[in-house]
Amino acid sequence: MSLPWDVYATPIAARKLARLGVERGEVVLSPAFYRQLGASYGVVARASCALEGHDAPHADCTCGFYAVADDSQLWRLGADEPELAVLDVDLAGRVIEHDHGFRASDQTVRAVHFHGVCVRCGMRAEVFSRRRFGSLVPACRRCARHPLDPASVSDALGAPVAFTTEDPPPASRATRLEFVLAQMAAPVLILLVTAAIALATGSGVPLACGQLAIVVWLVTVPSLLGRLGDRLGITGTEAVRLQHRWSPVVAAVAISCDIVLTVVVIALRDVIAY
Repeated sequence: MSLPWDVYATPIAARKLARLGVERGEVVLSPAFYRQLGASYGVVARASCALEGHDAPHADCTCGFYAVADDSQLWRLGADEPELAVLDVDLAGRVIEHDHGFRASDQTVRAVHFHGVCVRCGMRAEVFSRRRFGSLVPACRRCARHPLDPASVSDALGAPVAFTTEDPPPASRATRLEFVLAQMAAPVLILLVTAAIALATGSGVPLACGQLAIVVWLVTVPSLLGRLGDRLGITGTEAVRLQHRWSPVVAAVAISCDIVLTVVVIALRDVIAY
């Protein structure tokens, strides 16, 4: 029986986000964000449902190839990250149309577009760098490990893969440093204040509360980086790149300061008690 949402379509032009990588020696595309049952796919692919085994897409399931009609809706499929590609696709076969996009049974990738900046340093991307688990990300020649030229990647995938030229240059070194230090300032200040209170009161409770506040800060800081980037004049993509590169360093500094201050507070308390 034919239902209103059930369309056997001629190709529908759409856009979506994906990752590029190498699996078993082949260049493939995969979902933008990890899904336990999400499988990689090639230029021409047909969806299947690994969970229920029915034909994809199904009205009562989440299976099928997701895409949106235009760039204004891409944010629904993920963030504006330099590691993600924007795909031009043709959807066909069985297509379910939603309020803001589609789920389809058949998909053909016509082109793959990447941000034109190196994910490590922010300079103009020239090649793809192959990471340890096979993902391919834009890189300059200086930062690339196991570099692959876009032409060879295009040939291996079977669809044109290119970098955009619209991305702005990276922020100045001073601005990037300010962006990173601003993330470290809050946890270090929290630890210093709680350590001082702990010494003044002779109690370890303030320091424990400070440690809990550090955990809360590290969890919530990603949501604050957009506003911090706007204040410093750093674009969204550049802010995401800096966050990915320096967040482990920020966390390591906060944890190291926590350990050092805890040891110092305990030592000083013993000296004062003595």
